[in-house]
Amino acid sequence: MSNIETKPVLTSAQLIQKMKDEKGISFCIVSEKQAEKYLFNVNNFLRTASYRKNYQKYQKGYNTGKYIDLDFAYLKELSTIDMHFRMEVIHLCIDIEHDLKVKILQEVEKSNIDGYSVVREFLAKNEGIVKKIAANCSSPFTCNLIQKYFTIEEEIDSITNKKVNKISKYDDCPIWVFLELITFGDLIYFYTFFCEQMEIRPIISKSLLHLVKNLRNGCAHNNCILANLSASTSKAPQEISRIVSNIEGISKSQMQKKLTCRPVLEFITLLFVYDKLVSEKVRQKGFEKLYQLFTSRMLHNKEYFKDNDLIKSTYDFSAKILSFFYEKNKI
Repeated sequence: MSNIETKPVLTSAQLIQKMKDEKGISFCIVSEKQAEKYLFNVNNFLRTASYRKNYQKYQKGYNTGKYIDLDFAYLKELSTIDMHFRMEVIHLCIDIEHDLKVKILQEVEKSNIDGYSVVREFLAKNEGIVKKIAANCSSPFTCNLIQKYFTIEEEIDSITNKKVNKISKYDDCPIWVFLELITFGDLIYFYTFFCEQMEIRPIISKSLLHLVKNLRNGCAHNNCILANLSASTSKAPQEISRIVSNIEGISKSQMQKKLTCRPVLEFITLLFVYDKLVSEKVRQKGFEKLYQLFTSRMLHNKEYFKDNDLIKSTYDFSAKILSFFYEKNKI
């Protein structure tokens, strides 16, 4: 029997009371009744309250442990901004994934290489990816391709004792089909393998693509990306530090501090990779939509954050870098 103490499930009204009494969160802009409805109908406490990490606590005195000048409306606004941010970011990540596939196929055509053997060699070294493809054999989006280009057999799983699909042959899968069957993470792995096999220099390094992938996965899984903007321990790749250091209005100390925050580093890397990889017209439109978000919706209630240096400085830093790429690609 577990010795872990189970926390009681609280109602929205009880959570409001807890925020007031234990966390020092005020309800001056959004009333307690409005907040209660919001937590019940729109967003849960765990997600909404996660943004409190961007606020400081009293370190001594009567209010020790409570948040300083934190109103529920600020948490609600950060949650809304984060939602819009995730939606725009995922679109950029999809564009990057698409254009990375295009670049691979361009190399295949230019070099006139066998589009089958490179897949065969890659899969021979990566049984785990073969299993992933087999697991999607029943997917309505990929089943026809998998069944056409792979030999599928059924076997009994020794652990679950259930029937599972197994790929016994993968000799006949061309690269242009294979690219449609793998995850973004496996695409990055394949791209590295492909460049090594072709003895060509990658357009984008594996380390940068992995940073984009992490941000993409966070957005795709609807994680709270902006929940903690504090400086941490992340280290920026030289390519990112180099380009940021040349952007007007950003000091060295500001750059070094902000790029240690993982979400900020991933976002700036996304901008860099998008600029370098994505085709011109798509790139222009992507930067324009993101720029509109930063200069319009994100500033809708900017007075909420006028006393929060962390949020303001993170916004200013990110907006300056976005402006650099936006102006560079402006239509």
